[in-house]
Amino acid sequence: MPALTVTQLIEAINATLSALEDVVVEGEIDEFKIIHNKWVTFQLKDEHSSIGCFLTVWQYKTQVEDGMLVRATGRPTLRNKGFFSFVVTNLQPAGEGALKRAFELLRTKLMQEGLFAAERKRPLPRFPEHIALITSRDAAAYSDFLKVLGARQGGLQISFLHTQVQGQDAPPQLVAALEHANTHLNDLDAIVIVRGGGSLEDLQAFNDETVIRAVAASRTPIIVGVGHERDSTLAELAADLRASTPSNAAELLVRSREELLLAIRHLHNSLAGQLHEHLQQQRQVIAAAVSILRTRTAVPQQRVQRQLESLSAMRQRLRQTITTRTGETTRIRHLLHEAFHEKLKQQYITMNQLTRMLRSLSPEKTLKRGYTITRNQRGVVIKSARHVVAGEEIATQFTDGSITSRVHGTDHQKALAL
Repeated sequence: MPALTVTQLIEAINATLSALEDVVVEGEIDEFKIIHNKWVTFQLKDEHSSIGCFLTVWQYKTQVEDGMLVRATGRPTLRNKGFFSFVVTNLQPAGEGALKRAFELLRTKLMQEGLFAAERKRPLPRFPEHIALITSRDAAAYSDFLKVLGARQGGLQISFLHTQVQGQDAPPQLVAALEHANTHLNDLDAIVIVRGGGSLEDLQAFNDETVIRAVAASRTPIIVGVGHERDSTLAELAADLRASTPSNAAELLVRSREELLLAIRHLHNSLAGQLHEHLQQQRQVIAAAVSILRTRTAVPQQRVQRQLESLSAMRQRLRQTITTRTGETTRIRHLLHEAFHEKLKQQYITMNQLTRMLRSLSPEKTLKRGYTITRNQRGVVIKSARHVVAGEEIATQFTDGSITSRVHGTDHQKALAL
């Protein structure tokens, strides 16, 4: 038989191991470590043997510690360095004691992060219209919730999202349903997650860290009702409201018709009483105000009456004054009219006198008295002998015509005309 290299031997062993399906190994945790916040390593042991285990941090979803009994699901492999390792894909506490311890470890961790703080809780809508219901259609919780909801108040829009509520597939399905409700359902008022009771191991999906964080991160107010009143899960602590049972979730979500009618009746009586009391107070206030006004307006009314009488007398005097002033105005207007006509007559006489005087002094009248007017060739009146020159033609105007002459000669005294 030919010899194998070490690498070939390891590859042959791993080929044989790969034929195996996922193996579930139960044992006790020892030497538990988280390295660089990336990898998780620990020893899984029993009374006689131990095996090294490895998984990534993102696969580490359940809090464990040394000494805790767990079930690890994964596949064995032989490393190149020659050591044997068990690659874990799922890690769950085994046994009631281990489950309780894991529950307490995770609760403490998330509490320190503030995921359960009261100030994070949001109130559910008082009158929801559209809700998302997340549970298994095969679970009794599904029918219990719908039965109580229908009996209390009908007409709600219910978007049902089916998921498993137990087993390894339940956590990712619950997370996916929450994401779908928050991102794809429009006008959603509340999300309800319910399932029936069971053992701590049966309810482990609601203690899964990914489910708890998805509940805490929900953008829509959420109510979780898991199990019976004695059951409690971490998902309920992270929700905005915890219901003790699925039926109680329906009771907390909507009020019964009887409760609504009673509340409406109580509100009606309260408003009627308040309105009656308010009206009585207003009547008293108005009565007091009217009394004060009557008291305070008695004297002013008398003053107003006196003022009215005084104004009436003043109006009468004003009318008399206007009548008197109107007569005087008429007389003055008549006098002004006569004075104007007299003045106009005098001005007319004066104008006639000035007209006759101007006419007597006009050039025509002067010519008739034997005077003449002499002009040069340019038509300018000659007023002095010095204004003419020898040889110039001049025109002399008489009252009955005119003659043209030529200047023969001039001296400083006269001009000879031929």
